Amino acid sequence: MNARIGAGRLRLFGQGVVVRPALMFLLAVVALAVVLAPPGDRAAAQGADLESSDPADGSTVSRSPEQLVLNFTEPLGSTNSVAVACNSNPVPSIGRPEVSDDELTLTVRVVRALPMGPCTVSWRVSEPDGNPGANGSFTFEVESAPVTTASTPDTGENGGTTPGTGTDATAATAPADDSDDSSSATELAPIGTFGSDWGLWLGRMLSIGGIAVAFGALVLIAVAWPEGPEYIIAVRFIRTAWIVGLVGTVIYVAAASASSTGESLASSLNPVDWSDLLDAGWPGRAVLARLLLVVAMGWVAFLPERVVESTTQIVGLGIPALAVATIGLTRTGGDLAALGIAMAVLHALAMAVWLGGAVFVARIVLAGSGDEDLVHAVRGFSRLSLPALLITVITGLVQLFRLDGGELFSTGHGRVLLGKSVAVAVVLFVAVAARQAVLMRLGRARELEAPAANRLRRAYGVDALLGIVVLGLTGWMLTYPPSNIDAFETGEYQIVETVTDEELGVEISVSLRPGRVGSNELLVEVRQPAEGLRGLELTFVPPEGSTVSQISQAIPLTGRGVAVSARGDGIPLGESGSWRLQINASTAEGSLRGASNTFDLREADGSLPDSQIDSGTTPPTAAGDGTDPEL
Repeated sequence: MNARIGAGRLRLFGQGVVVRPALMFLLAVVALAVVLAPPGDRAAAQGADLESSDPADGSTVSRSPEQLVLNFTEPLGSTNSVAVACNSNPVPSIGRPEVSDDELTLTVRVVRALPMGPCTVSWRVSEPDGNPGANGSFTFEVESAPVTTASTPDTGENGGTTPGTGTDATAATAPADDSDDSSSATELAPIGTFGSDWGLWLGRMLSIGGIAVAFGALVLIAVAWPEGPEYIIAVRFIRTAWIVGLVGTVIYVAAASASSTGESLASSLNPVDWSDLLDAGWPGRAVLARLLLVVAMGWVAFLPERVVESTTQIVGLGIPALAVATIGLTRTGGDLAALGIAMAVLHALAMAVWLGGAVFVARIVLAGSGDEDLVHAVRGFSRLSLPALLITVITGLVQLFRLDGGELFSTGHGRVLLGKSVAVAVVLFVAVAARQAVLMRLGRARELEAPAANRLRRAYGVDALLGIVVLGLTGWMLTYPPSNIDAFETGEYQIVETVTDEELGVEISVSLRPGRVGSNELLVEVRQPAEGLRGLELTFVPPEGSTVSQISQAIPLTGRGVAVSARGDGIPLGESGSWRLQINASTAEGSLRGASNTFDLREADGSLPDSQIDSGTTPPTAAGDGTDPEL
């Protein structure tokens, strides 16, 4: 009688006593989410709320707006942030949010024209007393692509070209009326964060899925099934998973390089171009590291017995574990970044142990009846899967509150994450039910019979299928920026110097990135005057005692606007140390001569030079009215 009732429980995944532990745990997880989520929602609901915006939420505009206007219901504080992501890629080149005199409106200038496609504006404001206020987002769509204009050097009064040895610049001068469609080329997002290109998604899915399944299978062999390498079907399965992971990683690296450099996916298949990812921050370096580690995984994928042999076990498991750990370096920003990286790496490892083991057990171990070693393998995975799944859930909750807080319904990232959480809860329910079935069916078994294998295969097959769904949701979720990470974090300029002369009515900002030895992207923003600026030139003077030459760069701006160096053609700063930036220009009020700021250029590895001079500013000198700039 008990055996018959037990079989009924197994078929239905939960009747009677077997269901209760899983159901109670599921209810506990849901209750925990309900208890913990409201504080974030209440915090987000306090204070000012967005009343209207320009462009309006859900609207479609014919071309990129020149500015974003956000109108709020309550007065704002001085600490506010606005981020823009178009086609799920962050747009770093937007101005600083400016609060209106009545403290009810935020205005953000669009430095570079937004690309064609859907755009999401994420905002976060503060209260007048300085405390954090509300946050939210709205969307609109741009119908037409921006037009790229050729760079044109500025000319002096005698018609001569201002000398310069730097790089060409693309100018985006504020248009006088709506008939001017010229704008700068659109900035591409750094890789590894929010890329939505199909190559990134497909490569990410195949890469994560392949190496996770291979790693989970190897862990199960090392822990509970040392006889596994004797089965040719198991060896072929691990090799196939490794090949899928390798192909996916190659696609992912190529797509990452394409997103980083602005090239097409086909042209980025050349491995020579992949070195550009070294300049894309830790996410870019992690992509390259994953490729190398996946290639090295072939050493153990073709001979899985190496994870059983004592002399090669550490290396045999260590290489796949490091490859899986690189998944956790996809996002390295946000609050408590070190904690976030640790949780993400642990999340990836636990996920791979659970998902890879579930697929391996369902497809290989439970393929049919067998001897006692198969029973040990199923029991071993039953003991291993639930702790791995619990670690996956706990680390996922930590990342949820770190990246999204209570914003689960107001952002795309939060909504996908909520759907993923529901799927994980179902997976947890199935895993607990399957564990109970294993204890009941195989508790004292000495061989795996066909009926038991079939029932357990269906259970773990459902578990594995749901895991693949969760993996797909993860890949989708990574195309959205989290609400607690500004989209422009990954595209910020490391060096920003501003020169202001109130008498001449001049305010010029110069930005460089990555702020290290080598080629640096240059962005020059003229905020004042609106027009009448002549002979604008930058001179980069190397550190004292340096053997490199100074660099002069003419800037093709005659008034308010922005000039940006062409992609791949930045300012070549060849030595670390304290550089001096000199700005020369003239207006109708006089000449700006020798305005000088000092900035520190880091080594190529990001370290500061041994001797460092604190940055400072030398006041500009105004010449008599109407004089030419001293170049």
